[in-house]
Amino acid sequence: MAALKVGIIGLGGIARSHCDSIAHLDQVEVVAVADLFEEKRREYMDKYHIPKGYSTHHELLEDADVDAVAVVLGHQLHHQLTIDACRAGKHVLVEKPMAISLEQCDAMVAAAAENNVKLMVGLSQHFYSTSLKAKEILDSGQLGPVITAVSYMSKNWNFAGRRPQYRSRFHGGGMWLTNGVHVVDRLTWVMASQAASVSASIGTRAHYQASDDSATAFIRYKNGLAGTAVAVGYTDGAPNFECQVICANGSLRFSQHGEKYVKVGQGDTWEDVPFEDAPTEMYHEWESFAEAIALNIEPPTHGQYGRHIMEILFAAEASSLTRREVKIGRRPHWQTQTSGAPVTTQHGWI
Repeated sequence: MAALKVGIIGLGGIARSHCDSIAHLDQVEVVAVADLFEEKRREYMDKYHIPKGYSTHHELLEDADVDAVAVVLGHQLHHQLTIDACRAGKHVLVEKPMAISLEQCDAMVAAAAENNVKLMVGLSQHFYSTSLKAKEILDSGQLGPVITAVSYMSKNWNFAGRRPQYRSRFHGGGMWLTNGVHVVDRLTWVMASQAASVSASIGTRAHYQASDDSATAFIRYKNGLAGTAVAVGYTDGAPNFECQVICANGSLRFSQHGEKYVKVGQGDTWEDVPFEDAPTEMYHEWESFAEAIALNIEPPTHGQYGRHIMEILFAAEASSLTRREVKIGRRPHWQTQTSGAPVTTQHGWI
């Protein structure tokens, strides 16, 4: 299989994680980067032996050697850059959150379909080795049917180190869109269903900023189950990144950050479950994206899936403002696949 040639658009801190992961994959290589700042371009080109650097994404998209791009700029830029890349015939892996409105998500999905390219949302925690092992256990039936789940992310918001756009909801910032997206993705994935409604409380309780820093959402799913998503960016405390799943014949806990573990609870005891850890946290993410392009199948966290996760996040915001439960989408109908492309059987769309 020929190597997938990638261009990275935006060279903030998360771009390092993408480049580090790609460096471990034989079937993917970074051939170009784009950033406004020359010193940043040079830094990445030197460190990762990348041959080309551009000052704008428009120049990078004109490069015929680039097969796919990673859009890793600010949340408010995901929409337009993704559409530009799709129109240039490039496959796109766009960082989370997918976009800052549902209308933007719809336009991105449409652009990918119209230009026959793959669109994948970089929900990285979906692809952690701990998450994949946890889902494998649930899918095996070992613990029986899922009853409920709670997905946490509480951590220091690091207010002083946040760029202004990430402290402003107008630009897609705040704890809920920035990190709650991971919490909702994990919860929705383990519940193995699409969401039907959300009741939430979201607010700014620990910082002086124009976005939220804490959220609790009760999510009802179309399979009749319900779960809770908790995302808190505190000023001081101790972190919790765990997802807990209670099943009929046992329980499951898993976490990637802080302590890294997968635990199964049966017979009144918790036992650690061994798992094969990937060399980097985005290793399986890029492996899956490259496979989807090579085999012409949907990426696991493709555009429709990413849109649904954002639909849950936006419904939670509406619920918090109105203090009412908000129903989602084409209730009570099931959302259906629209692309016509085969879906991977590994760990894909719910």
